Amino acid sequence: MNRLLTPFLILALAAGASAQQKPAPKKSAQSPKKETAQPAKKAAPQPAKNETAVAVSTKPASTQAGEKKQADPAGEIIEKLKAWDSRLETLKADFTQEVNFTEAGLKQSIQGNLRYVKPNLLRIEHLKPASQIVVTDKAAIWIYKPADNQAVRTSWDAWRRTQDQNFSGILDFGNYAALTAKNSTLVTPSKDGGPVTIVFTPRSGAGYTLTLRLSPQDYFPVEAELSVDGTIIKTRLSSVEKNAAVDKEIFKFSPPKGVEVLEFKNQ
Repeated sequence: MNRLLTPFLILALAAGASAQQKPAPKKSAQSPKKETAQPAKKAAPQPAKNETAVAVSTKPASTQAGEKKQADPAGEIIEKLKAWDSRLETLKADFTQEVNFTEAGLKQSIQGNLRYVKPNLLRIEHLKPASQIVVTDKAAIWIYKPADNQAVRTSWDAWRRTQDQNFSGILDFGNYAALTAKNSTLVTPSKDGGPVTIVFTPRSGAGYTLTLRLSPQDYFPVEAELSVDGTIIKTRLSSVEKNAAVDKEIFKFSPPKGVEVLEFKNQ
């Protein structure tokens, strides 16, 4: 609304200024009575006012058209994200992740890679600072830490319940359409070739903010930032391969011999 009202206010001030300039001849021509009739003619040239009114009516029209153009790209961007998401079959990528526990003043950096096959196969391998392998088919999930010589197995639903739902949501590749359905969105189009930004906030429930930065070329989310409960997680993807061949054998996990297995069967 402010953008729409600003042209009106500027034009109103311009019209007011021109109206204030018109009575000036009246003051200089008040002594001769005959000359007062002439300023009356000059002061009353309503065509000038009509011209100003035309300017007011045309500029808001262009402003409103501009606002429609701003609103339309936002909807188009959401639809392009959904379209990309629906076409995604497999994904290979390296990632870096920065975790900032703001209340505790602690930060952690993680490097690794991920492999995904639609709809439910996901493997995430941490390389730094410590090795960790996460494998799931969205039915069961394995979390293996070689340094601890320990592997944890539980159901995907049970694991999700032990995590904040907002954290698990970032792993839902191929499910961005559901994100747009469950959250309010704020879209910032690309500027000067920079990324397109979409901010998701929940319509109800616990508060969080998920920000996706999309490539302006194909709307692929190259960076995600999740902020919840004083924790900020920034994830950046690189060396991305979309819809490339992925060996499904890597999603089958068997703990090495001698590894302690902790199994939780929470329903």
